[in-house]
Amino acid sequence: MTGPRRRPRAETASDRTGIAVAFRHPAMARLLGAFGLVTVAEWATVTSLSIYVFGLGGTLAVGFVGFRFVPGALSSMLFAPLVERHRGVLARIAMARTMLLAAAAAWVLLGYDTIVVIIIIAIDAAVSAPYRSAQSRILPILSREPEELAGATAGISIMKTVGQAGGSLAGGLLASVINPGAVMAGGAAAMAAAAFVSSGLQPARQRAASHWAAVLKDGFKAVPEVVRDRQSSAIVLASVARTLVRGLWTALAVVVALRLFHLGTSGVGLLQAAAGVGAILAIPITAKLIGLRGLGVPCAVAFIAAGVAVSVVGIFDFGWSVALVIVGWGIAMAVADSTSLSLLHRLLHSDTLSRVVGVMEALKLASEGLGALLAPALVAVFGLRTALIVAGLPLPLIVLLGLGQIRRSDRAATGRSELVRLLHGVRVLRSLEMPSLEDVAARVVRLEVEGGTDVMRQGDPGDRFYVIERGEVEVLIGGYPVARLNRGSGFGERALLRDTPRSATVRALSDVELWSLERDDFLMAMTGQRPDEADDAAQPLRPYVPDIGSRPLSDVLGDLSQLAGSSRDRLERLAASTTTEQFEPGAAVISEGEIADAVYVILAGRARVVVGGEKLTELHPGDAFGEIAVLHSTPRTATVTATELLTVCRVPAPDYLVAVTLRPTPLGGA
Repeated sequence: MTGPRRRPRAETASDRTGIAVAFRHPAMARLLGAFGLVTVAEWATVTSLSIYVFGLGGTLAVGFVGFRFVPGALSSMLFAPLVERHRGVLARIAMARTMLLAAAAAWVLLGYDTIVVIIIIAIDAAVSAPYRSAQSRILPILSREPEELAGATAGISIMKTVGQAGGSLAGGLLASVINPGAVMAGGAAAMAAAAFVSSGLQPARQRAASHWAAVLKDGFKAVPEVVRDRQSSAIVLASVARTLVRGLWTALAVVVALRLFHLGTSGVGLLQAAAGVGAILAIPITAKLIGLRGLGVPCAVAFIAAGVAVSVVGIFDFGWSVALVIVGWGIAMAVADSTSLSLLHRLLHSDTLSRVVGVMEALKLASEGLGALLAPALVAVFGLRTALIVAGLPLPLIVLLGLGQIRRSDRAATGRSELVRLLHGVRVLRSLEMPSLEDVAARVVRLEVEGGTDVMRQGDPGDRFYVIERGEVEVLIGGYPVARLNRGSGFGERALLRDTPRSATVRALSDVELWSLERDDFLMAMTGQRPDEADDAAQPLRPYVPDIGSRPLSDVLGDLSQLAGSSRDRLERLAASTTTEQFEPGAAVISEGEIADAVYVILAGRARVVVGGEKLTELHPGDAFGEIAVLHSTPRTATVTATELLTVCRVPAPDYLVAVTLRPTPLGGA
């Protein structure tokens, strides 16, 4: 069974932060670019169509254009689970939408019945619904580290807000000088470009096909489960209320521009562009916020500001200056969207996140469609200015009522985010994809060990993998201390991966807090297969052997517990002092009782460790031996013999001792 995919890491994320991290990854940049094109195409089409139908049927006609989100909501709940995992789903959705938008454009250009165009746009909304949930599955797969995932999450929000504003501006300006049908044709072309850019981007792992009825049943069941969920419900409900406000504003903006402030058709696009300016101004704000430990308070403030801004438009007669208020609205909407989505990514496991995002998107689409249809009713009952004031009130009220839960969710999300970052820094886990790493974070259990207690003993069977949260431990082999490990160090993986007894004792030097992972869960993360799933027909589990053949020798040395945390220059100098030697099967590399003159690291092949005539353990590529005698100035405590053609790196004892003496406190795994 194929295990989790791994990527070589040419650099770490320590010097790369913020949204720009995501754009440096080519596949992630394509994902964000495609989403931007999709959003521009949709909103250029909808804005030009809204202006077109307003001239024919007034505010109610604009409301029906916005009501397209309701069939999109049903599709997100029912249709999305059927297709979101399919290969190339993003490109397929974009291509289907290209054909629909082209058909709508042709209908307008030919001057046919407007209701047919509205129906086509509603079908387009239904087709587009699975896009966001499929996108939420792909993001963790493409991300190489937590910082990149956080940056991509914020980038998605920014691309959406800027794309909406840019598309609306283009639609409004162009509709004032050319036929709206031609603008819609341009939207179809942009959608085709999105299909091309997203081609080849793959979703999450494939799963066995489920019966469509079962999938639809699960889709219905997920809605009340998500709404009742104590961790995410407050964030989801605030996001739904936010899109209700956006739906109201999208429909009212046309009337505000044309009737209240007499800005002309281009004014519709300019008001939407003001929101885009706000989204652009929000980029540095968002970049700062996503690096914070807590996002709950800024998220809540942004939600409240987004509602208040719409009410302010109805209170004051700003004329063209209303654009400044809409800039503030754009900032608040962008920050609210990015921080709330980042909170969910921090809070939830990838599979749970996909379900929550799918339900949330369904509810948001329904809410936005309802808002668009509710807008003309509010205008008819209260008048335009009062309708604007009323439209902005629900969002602040809902957020204030749920503020306590948002803060509790924020604390839980902060703890989970820090745990994922801690696990990502562990050497043996560093190459895992984000979904596998998130799965590990969901399964670890916190342990507290008193100082002086053995966490594990040499010779015992391996049952768990450990990561240090706080405190310091000492690694002993044959009773000799060989390393000290502290926060961020992992240990215990060798016995699990090779199904051998523990090769060392690890003793707590102080009170220690650990995260422990059961053997089967650890092997599932590393190999993609649980031991209890193996059968005669399945591929048997094989010992994990690190691929060190293509790695620089300095990196191989840096993985040793005694040298972990050493500077790049020091490791390269140590590597330059080494020599490479080969031994035929049966040849002894070192013998028990000899005087130590070097430490050895296996580059290829395997070796057997014998103490007092009895086999103790087997060594694999990446393992070091001979360090006990060098560190403690004693004769060799074991004999190491090649069991197959063996290639080793020989590190002279004086150079090794200098490197170990000068190194910082070790951070590597045992």
